[in-house]
Amino acid sequence: MTVYFYGRCSADENFDKGSSVDTQLSKCVAYGVIKNLTIDKEITESISGTVQFNSRPLGLELMSDLKRGDHIICSALDRFSRNTLDLLQTIEKFKKMKVNLHFTEFGEVTGSDAMGSVFLKLLSVFAEFYSKQCSEKQIATKQRLIKENRFTGGKKKFGYDLDQNNYYVPCEKEQQIIREMQLMRKRGKSYQKVADEITVSTRKKFPVSWVHKILMREGVAA
Repeated sequence: MTVYFYGRCSADENFDKGSSVDTQLSKCVAYGVIKNLTIDKEITESISGTVQFNSRPLGLELMSDLKRGDHIICSALDRFSRNTLDLLQTIEKFKKMKVNLHFTEFGEVTGSDAMGSVFLKLLSVFAEFYSKQCSEKQIATKQRLIKENRFTGGKKKFGYDLDQNNYYVPCEKEQQIIREMQLMRKRGKSYQKVADEITVSTRKKFPVSWVHKILMREGVAA
């Protein structure tokens, strides 16, 4: 069994001045005395807490070194992670590995003690709330961008280019192709015929489904 201390400072904090990491270590040593755990190895890194744990150089190294029955002691939640979902996923990994994760303020969160169980339930509720809130914000942002005729990600709309602020502006070359497709439809040609003729004239493959989508977007009746 190995007992690890995990400490983290943000990139703009200074390890040499010691205040942050030394304080974290002192808390963990004191916690270890109470729990009859002696720290064997100290892991400290300077990295943002928003970076996923298994994407951190030392976090990844620690994950590969851990064995069944090992303990990790961390002084505070935000020293381990500022990403709630990542924290929950990491805790689940530790539980499957039979690795014990401790926070000095909550106790062991991978075990069955009352404080750890309450902590995980609260964390799960918060994570679910945060996830829904993020989804709602993303949907609202996308709707706003669409309303403002701005790029929302993925592939840009055919017939348009993007200006420096990601607003759609007409692309004359592609607009000409759209006008030709509209004219063909008004003359009674099928979507298949339109797709075939545009493919020949542009020497670029235009699927029927794509032609239909573009013309419907431009207000051409089916």
